[in-house]
Amino acid sequence: MKKIAITGILAMCALTAQGQYKQIDMTVFGMDCPPCAFAIRLSMKNVRGVSGVDVDLNKGLVTIKLTARSTAELRQFNEAVEKNGFAHQDADVLAEGVLSGLPTAPLLQVTGTNDRYALVPFAQGVDVTALLGKLVIIQGVLPQSPRGKVPVVLRYKTIAVSK
Repeated sequence: MKKIAITGILAMCALTAQGQYKQIDMTVFGMDCPPCAFAIRLSMKNVRGVSGVDVDLNKGLVTIKLTARSTAELRQFNEAVEKNGFAHQDADVLAEGVLSGLPTAPLLQVTGTNDRYALVPFAQGVDVTALLGKLVIIQGVLPQSPRGKVPVVLRYKTIAVSK
């Protein structure tokens, strides 16, 4: 019985340690009619791990919410936009992952995905030394990338140890 309880506790800890994208707000160029919004919404909902999609035609903004432990990668969302004939621009992201690299050149590995970004702060003077090797939650902007490509730099606004 003790072994079962310990195994259950360890499994729960492993589940809570998983990170991923939590939300992506993607600007989509050329999406300006209800059928366009419907096509984007449908394509995004077909990405495994998506729990909700909101489309704002006035702003050209697609808000993608993801389930806990989602393994969806940014490439999948870019492809969903591109296959409908649109271009994606900057994306605001809220993601969880492990911070590595050097204090002067930190890297974020979005846990559960192959997505890895070099981090650049929006404001100078942010010291990430104490966060290296830890699971962090980060909010930032992924700049527009060429068709079929994923950005390699994430300009972060906030970063903190994940709870």
